[in-house]
Amino acid sequence: MRIYIDTNVYLDYFLNRQRAPYAFRVFRKSLKCYHQIILSNHAIVELTNIIEYSETRFLFETLKHKIILVDIDDVDREEAKLLPTHYADALHIVLAKKGSADAIITNNIKDFQSIFKTYSPESFR
Repeated sequence: MRIYIDTNVYLDYFLNRQRAPYAFRVFRKSLKCYHQIILSNHAIVELTNIIEYSETRFLFETLKHKIILVDIDDVDREEAKLLPTHYADALHIVLAKKGSADAIITNNIKDFQSIFKTYSPESFR
């Protein structure tokens, strides 16, 4: 299974927020070869606007054999404008599709679920 992980799940993990154990479980399942992670440069930019890249490096290096990197382009930006949700979330949806993700893992279910198969980290099995 290919999953796209929304920025808020990464932030839970990196900032050790309340939902961090659920985020950790998603990453651990990747390490155990249950799924691959679609990672976009859009998500990386969102992350590095909040935390230093050096703080993310260990996780991404550990998971590098399970990550499929997807780059955003102008076509993706235009497609995102057509989706009925917030633009930043729409970009994640477009990039998940571009990476052939089976589902998006997010804490923000309401802005994704009507457009793409979505799970919270707590409900993802």
